[in-house]
Amino acid sequence: MEFSMTLVQMPCVEGDREENFNTARRLLEQLKPTPGVQFILLPELFAIGFRYEDYRKDGPGVPGPTSDFLTAVAEEYNAYAVGTGIERTGERFYNTLVMARPNGKVAGTYRKMHPFQDERDVFMGGETMTIFDCSGINVGVQICYDIRFPEVTRKLALEGAELILVPAAFPDPRNEHWNTLVRARAIENQLYVAAVNRIGFGYEGKTYFGHSQMVDPWGVILGRRNSLERLITLQGNTDVIEAVRSQITCYADRSPTGYDNIVRFEE
Repeated sequence: MEFSMTLVQMPCVEGDREENFNTARRLLEQLKPTPGVQFILLPELFAIGFRYEDYRKDGPGVPGPTSDFLTAVAEEYNAYAVGTGIERTGERFYNTLVMARPNGKVAGTYRKMHPFQDERDVFMGGETMTIFDCSGINVGVQICYDIRFPEVTRKLALEGAELILVPAAFPDPRNEHWNTLVRARAIENQLYVAAVNRIGFGYEGKTYFGHSQMVDPWGVILGRRNSLERLITLQGNTDVIEAVRSQITCYADRSPTGYDNIVRFEE
């Protein structure tokens, strides 16, 4: 099945949702209709950033202004719009992904399973993985640091995911990690991985390098990676997945009965 992936590679002004919404809207004005199922993917916490005091001051975005923005974008562009925002439960927060359908409704959410280091002082980790049926395409989702855990992508793949979406805020100097991880997840699971990363300056002096990209099931990087503010629209076709898996038969050749058994030889 044909699909179109639009990655919104953008900076984020910490704590200024309206400014960030305006940046995304301005970039999306360049979007043109293309064949197949449409996806729009925005970076991790694109609307508010990582200055934690803003979360209590400005309040949650999911449900709220961030999810409202995503549903409006989805309806306007007849696309599945995906981004993450702040969800609050009691005194704790989740970094929560929202999948908005082309009809302007929320299809569902996913809570980031692996908050990164000091993020754990603020965010609770989610306890479930998520797959969405997007007009016949099985779409798995992760958020940023989740991509460092290969078992997550493999489990989603075994459950039928054909496309993995990864909104992220990967900072300098870890661009080689990012490029390698995104490509590795696509190659080892023989599926599409679309990953969007923030650019520009952030809280506490962090900088972000972009390199938003989509990798196909062969491991081919679609498009040109850079650190510019830009809209990136790429094409994919899930029929490629079966072609790859029929030639390199990793799934048929799995030996799961042996994966739980380790023999250890002591000195």
